[in-house]
Amino acid sequence: MIKIIENKLAIEGIEAFSYHVLNEGGHQTGIVTDDSWFVVDVRDLYDDDSNPLEGYEKKIDLTWDLIQKHGKAVICCVAGISRSNAIALGVLVKYFKMDFDEAWDLIRKKVPDSNIRPGHISQLRKLLNS
Repeated sequence: MIKIIENKLAIEGIEAFSYHVLNEGGHQTGIVTDDSWFVVDVRDLYDDDSNPLEGYEKKIDLTWDLIQKHGKAVICCVAGISRSNAIALGVLVKYFKMDFDEAWDLIRKKVPDSNIRPGHISQLRKLLNS
């Protein structure tokens, strides 16, 4: 798990877990502790230009809701390279009130393998008016 904001926001590829089913909105193991990270599963977004703005907004808002309710959230896609980082970028801009480019720079610094696809960047800029 790569923490973008310590004890608040993280990303992870599902490959890092020992199973392939995530309980969105719940803890990845199903056992809640003080150290639990609550899951936002973004595998239903595609790595192309076909995602509607509402799809991004839903995942960004769910992430924020989990942070507000449980203190922290981990955004999961298959590899932790594009989709999870894109949603984290949206959360940083929309809810942590970061500048779009500064948030993107933070993600690139914290997640060296990050490679957010241009389609995600384009859609996020539209959604966030950035």
